[in-house]
Order: sequence, then C-alpha cells, then structure tokens
Amino acid sequence: MTTAPAVEQWLVLVGLPAVLTVSWLSGLGGSLAFGLGAESLWASERTALTAFTANYAHVHARHLFDNIINFWVTLFAIYPLVAIAGWSRRFRLSLLSYLFVVPFGIAAVTLAVLEPNPWQVAVGFSGVVAALLGLLPVVGAAALCAETDGVISPVWAVVPFCGSLGLVFLAPSITAEPIGMLVGVGWLLAASVIGGLCWWADRPLDLGDTRDRLPDDHRLAFLIGATVFVFGVFGAFVFVGSATNVWGHLAGYVAGFVIPYVGFVVLPAVGSVVR
Repeated sequence: MTTAPAVEQWLVLVGLPAVLTVSWLSGLGGSLAFGLGAESLWASERTALTAFTANYAHVHARHLFDNIINFWVTLFAIYPLVAIAGWSRRFRLSLLSYLFVVPFGIAAVTLAVLEPNPWQVAVGFSGVVAALLGLLPVVGAAALCAETDGVISPVWAVVPFCGSLGLVFLAPSITAEPIGMLVGVGWLLAASVIGGLCWWADRPLDLGDTRDRLPDDHRLAFLIGATVFVFGVFGAFVFVGSATNVWGHLAGYVAGFVIPYVGFVVLPAVGSVVR
C-alpha cells in the first residue's frame, strides 16, 4: 500500500540498489572507502569525498546483500505508513537528507568515537538504512495521528525512540563500560517520564473503538511497521558482528529520527502555539 508515484518507486527500490550493486561490481570499494586515520572530516578533499562515497561502497557481497535486503524491508514498512499519514512530501525530503547529508554526520561521529587507525576503513550503506529505521517511529506516530483524527499526537514518537536508545546503550556492542549502562538506564527513564507527560497532557481515549474501525490493511501496516522497528533496532545495535561500525549505525539512526521529528513535528507544533 503506497501512494508513491511509479517513478519514485523505481528510483528508490530499484535504482538505488542498482547503484550499490554496480559500485560493488566495479571493484572500487576500497578506493571509495572512508579511512579512519584522518584527523578530521575536512583534513583533505579525499577525506571529505570518501566520507560520502563510503556509504555507497561495499567490499564483500554478503555485506551488500544484507544492506539491500534491510533497505527493502525497512522501506516496505515505511511506505504504507507514509500513505496513511499523508507524508509523501515529508518522506521525500527526509530521504534526500539521509542520502546526501547524513553520510557526513556518520563519518564525523565515526572519527570522533573510534580510535584513529590508518589501516582501517569504513564502507557500507547500513548507516543510511539506520536513518530510515529512525524515521519509522515518526511516520508511525503521524499515521496514528491521521487515523485517530489527532487524538494521538505525533509527539509520541519520541517515546519509543528514547526507549530504543536505552536498549542500545545497555547492549555490550556499544560499550561494556558502566557509563554505558547508566546512559541506557537514563534513556529508559526518559522514555517513561516523557510518555507519562504525554499521557497527562493529552490522554488518548477510546483507542479501542479506533482500533476496531481500522481497515485490515491499515492494521497490517501498523503491525509490520512496529515489527520491523523492533527487530531493526536489535539487528542494527544488538546482534552485530565485532567488526560492525555500531557508532555509525547510531549516528544514522539518531539523525534519521531527529530530522523529521524536529522538522515536521516539533517546529510546526511550536509555530502553531506562537501564532
């Protein structure tokens, strides 16, 4: 279920994976990779360029295959929710930012967190896929808002996002230090407090009637979206290999949430209050 025009579907679902595949087949993965020995993102023209190109390069077929499959699964969960929410334009703007801006943020966070290593490189599309995963709770909350005639506010999207960050920092893949556990617990507490405040400020009532009135395809869209979100978080941050750039995933995920949440939920809400 989607309202996206056929051209968009072909470009996103076929064209982009084709670009990733051609990039891998060309054997240029090593040349396009982002070196982790750079002093900063702007240390040289090559460093700045590869900060972008590395996201579209792969060295191993398995890595490419995994990223394309995860990309498709995440988009198949997002598109129905975009249609329900009426977020087609917002989705396109978010996707463009993920493709052309977020890669630089991923590279910057990677350099800032990981130990400099001139012999190590970063490649792969998984950071952009993580950004799409960050979009899921936002567009899901927007779809719920549309289905409930505004009874459920899109502001609620921050609750599952904070909860997921709690899980991420509790996972040993991020850090085994005690500070990581404290940060994780802090995010879980933040999710509980924010959820309580949202409930207190605008308690959604009669949700049972709304659920019963949902068309079957809409109910399925919400179920698929929630399932992909939960398993996507576990797949991106918990069940990962030792060589995985989890911090790159995290940078993409946070940016993927913040961009649409601030741009399309928070700022319009603040604007309506000011007016």
